[in-house]
Amino acid sequence: MSGCSTRSAAMGGMTCARGCDENAEITRSRVRRRSGNVMKLRILGPVVAARNDGALALPGRKLQTMLAALLLARGQVLSDDRLSFLLWGWNPPTTVDAQIYTYISRLRKRLSPDVDVIRQPPGYRIDTKDAWVDLEMFEQLTDRGRRRLAAGLFDEASELLRAALDLWRGSALTNATEYLTEAELPVLEEAWTTATEYRIDADLALGRYRTSIPELIGLVGRFPFRERFRVQLMAAMYQSGRQVDALAVYEKGRLLLAEELGVDPGPDLVRAFHAVLDADPGLFPLLALPSEPTSIVLRNP
Repeated sequence: MSGCSTRSAAMGGMTCARGCDENAEITRSRVRRRSGNVMKLRILGPVVAARNDGALALPGRKLQTMLAALLLARGQVLSDDRLSFLLWGWNPPTTVDAQIYTYISRLRKRLSPDVDVIRQPPGYRIDTKDAWVDLEMFEQLTDRGRRRLAAGLFDEASELLRAALDLWRGSALTNATEYLTEAELPVLEEAWTTATEYRIDADLALGRYRTSIPELIGLVGRFPFRERFRVQLMAAMYQSGRQVDALAVYEKGRLLLAEELGVDPGPDLVRAFHAVLDADPGLFPLLALPSEPTSIVLRNP
């Protein structure tokens, strides 16, 4: 990502300048991360805090859960009651207030001076200051990739979205309590899935049909009711000369929806079917983007 693409330059100096500035910002962030000059806080995988000399000790699920919950609250106050539920569920200990304070003290000791955990009734909030947070970087890269995609800058979109998805190290919150993962993992996974859809849209727009097919087969198997992946697989197969296979993908999806949910395919999947049947790739409903990006915020009970 050393500069704007040729297409960016062709669209005007303002577009290129904006894109170059954003790309430069991402590059600077990567340099700081490699040099180990900042605290790194990760929740897109195991919950981890690290400095240049390695990972910090965060022993036990309770401490890891507390850090993840505060990060997901995005600087907003997380109430004592909410922390209690995320740590112990519906059966907190009788000494819950004292134990929360103990975990907060341990967290402060490990994260200070890079990160502050602040008491603000009725709970606590986190100030990450200059720390690098993988969730924040994921959202920034995804939003920039989404905007490039909407602008038709497919090379840049693919690269930005791929960089966003590379921040994930398996399933998020893997060492947090089940109370936090049950509440928040679906939100995080939806963000991953949406970013993946955007990135594949960019790849297909760049003509990467054959190389996208194996991944899309896996995604359709993993998310059988996610019609977007099925549409993308049909497009990739059709453009690779596999019209019959593309029609079979549609038929399997139609039967699955009818048998499991009792519903018909959505309009995008129907359009994809007619695109294949009529040999008209222009009918494929690609690049169906939301008007605004979404943020991942911890939900209150």
